[in-house]
Amino acid sequence: MTDRVRAAILTLALSLAVGAAQAQELNFGLISTESSPNLAQTWDPFIDAMSAQTGLTVKAFYAPDYAGVIEAMGRETVDLAWFGNKSAITAVDRSGGEVFAQSVDASGNPGYWSVLVTHKDSGLTYQDVLTCDQSLAFGNGDPQSTS
Repeated sequence: MTDRVRAAILTLALSLAVGAAQAQELNFGLISTESSPNLAQTWDPFIDAMSAQTGLTVKAFYAPDYAGVIEAMGRETVDLAWFGNKSAITAVDRSGGEVFAQSVDASGNPGYWSVLVTHKDSGLTYQDVLTCDQSLAFGNGDPQSTS
């Protein structure tokens, strides 16, 4: 996570703190994009910075899948969460969530790029993929992912 992204998120966290001045603790849910220890290594500095900037105790909630954070929000054990596109819409529909911010990269791009990878000797071409004749098998990681 770049310093610019951290700064943007901290600004959002500060605005949350102003709106929740009575709160002493903020439970921050993180969707699972990798193993919890790896997520903690990536996010703990951000969580610590959010605590320092807001004066609130910020606790990270790591769930093993998207549904875990969405359900925690529905039970009101998560106050704020980092979601991807589809999981955010599900949180709105099922758990009373509200999307209030979107992250962007350092150049202001709000998206990300996906890549297709195949063995270099497969003979597949870009046109083969675009043909969509159902002769190819495609593997996707998580059905809740929109990447």
